[in-house]
Amino acid sequence: MIKQTVQFFAQCQKLSQFPKQYTCNKLLHQLNNSNCGELSLKILFYILLQGIEKACMVMNETRGGKYKPDLVTFNTLFNGFCKLKMKKEAFMYMALMWKCWRPNVVTYSTFINMLCKMGDLDMGFRVFMDMREDNLFPNLVSFTSLIDGYCKVGDFEVAFELFEKMRHFSLLPNVVTYTALIDGLCGKGMLGRAVALFNTMVENGVWPNLAVYTSLIQGYFKNGNVDDAMKCISKMCEQGIKLDITAYNVLISGFSKNGQLDKAREVMEEMVRRGFPPDTIVLTSIMDAYFKSGNIKSALDVYRQLLSINVEPDIVTLSTLMDGLFKHGHMEEAKNYFCMKKANKILYTVLIDGMCKEGNLIEVDNVLKQMLERGFVPDKYMYTSWIAALCKQGDLVEAFKLKNKMVQEGILPDLLTYSSLIFGLSDKGLMIEAKQVLDDMLKRGINPDNAVYDILIRGYLKLGNEVAVQGLHDEMRKQGLLAYRK
Repeated sequence: MIKQTVQFFAQCQKLSQFPKQYTCNKLLHQLNNSNCGELSLKILFYILLQGIEKACMVMNETRGGKYKPDLVTFNTLFNGFCKLKMKKEAFMYMALMWKCWRPNVVTYSTFINMLCKMGDLDMGFRVFMDMREDNLFPNLVSFTSLIDGYCKVGDFEVAFELFEKMRHFSLLPNVVTYTALIDGLCGKGMLGRAVALFNTMVENGVWPNLAVYTSLIQGYFKNGNVDDAMKCISKMCEQGIKLDITAYNVLISGFSKNGQLDKAREVMEEMVRRGFPPDTIVLTSIMDAYFKSGNIKSALDVYRQLLSINVEPDIVTLSTLMDGLFKHGHMEEAKNYFCMKKANKILYTVLIDGMCKEGNLIEVDNVLKQMLERGFVPDKYMYTSWIAALCKQGDLVEAFKLKNKMVQEGILPDLLTYSSLIFGLSDKGLMIEAKQVLDDMLKRGINPDNAVYDILIRGYLKLGNEVAVQGLHDEMRKQGLLAYRK
């Protein structure tokens, strides 16, 4: 169909003829539906330039143009712009459209969908309200786009308000609407609520599809509920739903992260049998799981497998590989995999963290200078790794200088930063200063964990200060970190 459409437009160009509005709109829609939005835009631009140069200024006054775009044409154009996330161009042609056509519900829905996908929820909601002021009733697309957008940012209150408001317009949520909510809830760890909504969806006669099952399975894996994930997979298979590459990735990643590497391998073999070659996401998940289980040889075998199928390792793969090697003491080998051409902030963070753990702070300083020259700014994780290394070496003066620099740059210390400083002070027997850091931490609303209290208790015990230890035990009980004595 794409080939015939392109040939038709090429013939029109050759004969200097232009198709009628209906034919043109139909063919452009077919290109958009075939994921050829960019091609449809190029063709439409050509038609606009050839047929209505003056119409680009005042379309409704044009008489000489051979082709006059109608509302359907503009909606097709907007759909192409939106698929390519060309917001500026979409609004520019929206202004041209207003000169002769008023937007309909399809126009508004297309813009709402684009804005929500680009993360501009405020503008998306404003367009939604403009549609209402224009006395147009929102459709399922406009509601679902907004619901999906608000779920992705974790604003479930607004998402469910919109979900309930759909009923006022006699709109019933479809499987796409439910998937947006269920996927959002699972992503934020609200599995119980997601399962309840899934059951409601089925009770309301909406048949679950692969996307909603995949979201739910991912939620189960994330929560460590492997048995429930397996039940969900079985139910899906019973309904004759076949897995796609995304679903396979979720299963392999889920089994890998939950320590079931044999099962992950089985799924990958099935995936290959079904004609889905493993990609970087799948192989990186398995490699990471092998590293976490301590099987370095198998992890490196997976990396070599990735290279053997001519897959270029991306930043995630390289950072996973380096991190795994660093954590198992293979420092030099890890550094050899650092690729400056591909390096971004994540890769630099892994490299600096590994070198800090190695204690090679001179090299850390050189890497930071290189990183700054390339336009990357140190973040909280880099600073914290460096501070931890300084504290471990007993260089508290430099550690606190770095902490102050971090704060001056607007980066707030976290639990790990404070625990590193407390460790450094306690190790040197500076318990008054260590307690001051703890108090500062509490003032900033950061609650210490058992590890922080354990560092302080060991420090006080070295000095034989039983009273201070008892005081810390009392604080731990208040925070629920230690049970009250019966």
